[in-house]
Amino acid sequence: MIHPLYSLFYTIIFSFLLYLLPNTLTAQKADSIELLRRAEANHLESQVNLAIIRSINGRLKDAHYWYKRAAKQNHPLACRMVGLNHLHGKGASKNPNIGERWLQRSAKLGDKEAIQALSKHCKNQNRTLEAIAWQFFIKFEEFEYSLPSWIKQSSNDVIEDAKVLAQKWKTHGKPPPYPTKSYLNSTPKYLELYLPNGDKFEGMTTQGIPNGPGKRLVKDGSSYLGEFSEGKENGYGTWFNPKGLIMRQGLWKDGSPVFSNQSQ
Repeated sequence: MIHPLYSLFYTIIFSFLLYLLPNTLTAQKADSIELLRRAEANHLESQVNLAIIRSINGRLKDAHYWYKRAAKQNHPLACRMVGLNHLHGKGASKNPNIGERWLQRSAKLGDKEAIQALSKHCKNQNRTLEAIAWQFFIKFEEFEYSLPSWIKQSSNDVIEDAKVLAQKWKTHGKPPPYPTKSYLNSTPKYLELYLPNGDKFEGMTTQGIPNGPGKRLVKDGSSYLGEFSEGKENGYGTWFNPKGLIMRQGLWKDGSPVFSNQSQ
């Protein structure tokens, strides 16, 4: 028979866990929403992290979507995953040609796993020269890298030609930005930054300037939550005092309220 004190102890622990669980789930949900918001705002690492989570949860199409969003900003791992997805038809159409191009982009951005995947892919297709060349691509970067033993099965002429091909790839350097730099600069991004007057801003920006929804936190604790344009409050917004009470709410233009409800 369980001692009454033990019974009371287990009851308290169980009740505490029941209390804690909803709060934990709420916090996780809030973190998930925040991650999605940042990813949609073109925050690169958030896109990759969201893709990884979607992949772990088995949502391969969603994962591929976010990997591709990040790959278009030249994230090496994302480029590799987009390539592998197309290569094997996981979450994307099975298209070895498209897959190989994305793997090549990742390889030239320095992703060693992508280089190994390319070498294996070429070897499986009996494209021995290219398979060896990708191995030398690594060797030129890492002098102590040990080439796989299967290369020795090829003739010296093939190996020498592979070295020349790998060197040609290296001299071409990294792939051009995709999409263009001007496109990336004009794409809205979520940022946390300090304005020239010392106020802190969190929200959407274009080229480092507040543009879109955001929050400005003043040193005295008051804050503005609403729309921004060209670095100033423009559109609908709410001004809160340091205690969190609404002081002004309505339309703003160039940093000033044009029509507002003021708290009494």
